[in-house]
Amino acid sequence: MRNMTTSKADRRNDRDEAASDIIGDLDRLKLLVVLDAILVEGSLARAGQKLGKSPSVMSRLHRQLQEYFGQELFERTAQGIVPTPFAEAMRPRLRALVAETNALLVPDSDMQAPPAAMLPQHPPLALDEWTDPGTGPGPRTIAWRLAVSGADTEPTRRFATYIAATGNTPGQTRPLNETEAEDAMSLLLSGQIPDIQIGALLIALQSRGVTDQELAGFVRAARRHGGLPPFGGDRVDLDWPVYLSPRVQGAPLLIHAARLVARAGYRVLMHGPENEIAHRAFLHAGLPVAESVRDACTPETAHAPGFLPTERFAPDVRQLHRLYPLFMMPNVAQVLSAMLNPGGARTTLTGMRTARRPRLQRDAAARLGWESFAVLSGNRDIAQVVPGRSQELILLRDGEMTQTSFTCPLPPGDGQPPDAAGLSRLETWQAIWDGSLADPVSEAAIIETAAIALDLLAAPGTPLQVSRQQAQRLWADRRR
Repeated sequence: MRNMTTSKADRRNDRDEAASDIIGDLDRLKLLVVLDAILVEGSLARAGQKLGKSPSVMSRLHRQLQEYFGQELFERTAQGIVPTPFAEAMRPRLRALVAETNALLVPDSDMQAPPAAMLPQHPPLALDEWTDPGTGPGPRTIAWRLAVSGADTEPTRRFATYIAATGNTPGQTRPLNETEAEDAMSLLLSGQIPDIQIGALLIALQSRGVTDQELAGFVRAARRHGGLPPFGGDRVDLDWPVYLSPRVQGAPLLIHAARLVARAGYRVLMHGPENEIAHRAFLHAGLPVAESVRDACTPETAHAPGFLPTERFAPDVRQLHRLYPLFMMPNVAQVLSAMLNPGGARTTLTGMRTARRPRLQRDAAARLGWESFAVLSGNRDIAQVVPGRSQELILLRDGEMTQTSFTCPLPPGDGQPPDAAGLSRLETWQAIWDGSLADPVSEAAIIETAAIALDLLAAPGTPLQVSRQQAQRLWADRRR
């Protein structure tokens, strides 16, 4: 009897454990549904409204998701939360899971569904919003269209699938993966795509926000289209983009910082639009301006940075910049141009393009396999220090990703710019370098910006203070 009793108890325990496992599986499935909703809505509050959950419950479920996966799933920005690359990578699989569940629960929701075997490689676009067959194609049909749009498909039809993927209604959209993004940009730059399709994709990307895998694909396609040299060459040490917004009225002090870095013996190549402030500053100061990538990569006898207009190495990308008056909004060309690295330099120092995804460029660089890439926040679009303001340095170095905060102290005084009556913007800029106009705040910005660049180029482990001292010496000796 004792053995029989023990056997019954064991069987009861087994049943209890099995029931517990089922409950655990259901709980984990619930978490996946929550994650799916947050990815769609881009907000815990909106996802909670969709799921019928209170804000406190959504916060708890969000914490459980992070604990289960053991890492951050979303980044908080001024514009809300955005998915981390880890969460973004799960989006297509979640999409497939929920769409397949919907198809089982409402089998008539998509009567012309393609074979289910195609779904793992080409996940559906819809989430948990069931489509009325009378209003258009369902999620599985959209997935099938993507599946059959291979390299042999007519270009405009293939490009249309990328517009549908990025620009559909909430719940029926997803980011392009890296391969799709590369193909989309290759098509866009090929001259085969109608303007209306180009505009549709650019607006969709701007509205939703480009992701790091999309940016990586765009960069790869644009560099190949322009025939740019591979990264990590020995002709250029530092790539320094200068894509200033036309609305920015300040002087391009980062060019003076680049002059200091070049005087330290490093080859610096800056690039930006032709005939805008950075290009005009180079001409005003008599600094070298190249006419081609080949000329830009030729060592100069004088220790000075070089400038290469975007029109000379990426004219088709530059054409996308010029669409601004038609849309009254920027587009992906702005952030794409800053990542093209026309000289194939081993290190890039750029400004932050969007506060919504502060690590966007750094993460895209990591996807591309670059070893050194730095993003400096604080001054719109360009890598230039602002004294007295807390800034972030988002860094990729030797495969390691870091993010540090720093503040360049304001020099003594009232912080007001000096009286430059009668001087133009570029004359004031040059007078600061010549020493005929004393501006302690601008000088502090130049020295600290140069120090950050020198630190990127220094041997690993070199303290930043060493680079600061070097920048100070270079500034003091600049007119010798």
